[in-house]
Amino acid sequence: MTHELARWEIVARERARGPRSIASRNCVATLFVLVALGCGRPAEVAGTQAAPRVVSLAPSLTAIVRAVGGDAHLVGVTAYCDAPGVAVVGDFSPRPEAVLAQRPDIVLMAGYETQAATASALTGLGLVVKTLPLVTLADMHATTRAVAALLGREAAGEAVLAAFDEALAKARPSDAQVVKVLLVYDVQPGFVITTGGGDHLSELVLALAGKNLIDGPVTARIGLERVLEGAPDLILHVAPDVHFPDSASAMKHWATWPELPAVKRGQVVVYPDDGFARNGPHLATVVPRLGAIIAHARAVMGSSGPP
Repeated sequence: MTHELARWEIVARERARGPRSIASRNCVATLFVLVALGCGRPAEVAGTQAAPRVVSLAPSLTAIVRAVGGDAHLVGVTAYCDAPGVAVVGDFSPRPEAVLAQRPDIVLMAGYETQAATASALTGLGLVVKTLPLVTLADMHATTRAVAALLGREAAGEAVLAAFDEALAKARPSDAQVVKVLLVYDVQPGFVITTGGGDHLSELVLALAGKNLIDGPVTARIGLERVLEGAPDLILHVAPDVHFPDSASAMKHWATWPELPAVKRGQVVVYPDDGFARNGPHLATVVPRLGAIIAHARAVMGSSGPP
């Protein structure tokens, strides 16, 4: 579950499958069948309803709805969302008929290119689809406020954002030695999937006196030779997966390259859950733990000297 959620939130958003993938063709085909059967266009939606029925099609958006106290509004979610008791309407590609069956007033979707065809198909069924950005920390602030406003819970939205801002301000080190960090989304034969910056993960690392090892696209596929050239002080897998469930398994893999400073110093870490991988105000609880991981790598750098 953690591995799949991390794929949804990070890797899948950049691996565009194209607008005419099998999933999107099926979605559009279902659209026409449902309209032909008279299942399209639900009751008109009023965004100002006191209790809008919400289907959320991204785990981070579901978490934001719950963070601002909107659990009662959720009537449909994906299989990768944490919302016990709420109807599941699909996984990476939600089933249009399952979404319609919940009679939502609003469908929330993250603004990922891979989800554009699904958003278009659901809009064609007469559903009100709200697409929200969730890449950067600024996106997180804007999206949390937008979701809170949709649910009439503006005060709760501001409270959770204030808690995040306070946690980040408290965790920022002053005048600290910079730690070069390789963030790992996935490992493939001869390659690493990482971030080139411009997302919430790299922004958090930067705020905590780390330096993202790679400059490039938000999601970058780099060769191992580039990792060796970059000489990271810390290798941080952003979430557990089936291949690297914990730090020990990751360290065993990276030990093949003992010349890496992170390997020499034993600074290969798997973040223990999916909290870092997901964007949202819950990052207030991630910041202290992430700060401690980077601070420990810094302390080891200082005590061991040059690698």
